[in-house]
Amino acid sequence: MSEDGFVCLYFLVLFLLSTALIFTLLNAVQDRTRTAMNLRQANLLSAQEAAVLQFVKCELRNQRLEDGDYEHNGVSFRITVRDRRIDAAVFSPYSEILQITMEDDTHVYDYDVLRNETAA
Repeated sequence: MSEDGFVCLYFLVLFLLSTALIFTLLNAVQDRTRTAMNLRQANLLSAQEAAVLQFVKCELRNQRLEDGDYEHNGVSFRITVRDRRIDAAVFSPYSEILQITMEDDTHVYDYDVLRNETAA
């Protein structure tokens, strides 16, 4: 093997290794970015749900919760009161439905979230 062939082979191996390393690093950065975007979205949805639950709890304590459209802390939603359940359809900033189960007439027991989830 000539010296020119050895140098070309040496640089080819070095180029392939550096390309593989760069693609691995780019993939890791892309995964971290996707994770950060999903975490941000989850935090925004949690804040929205907290605003609706805070409003419902306050209205239940004051015994004035009725069906209707409301806005609280920048979140607009519609409340539908059923026997032992309250349905809160959130319109903005993100649309979802909260099904709130009540322990008694003034206490919230649990809630379920129904939404169309799209991953980043």
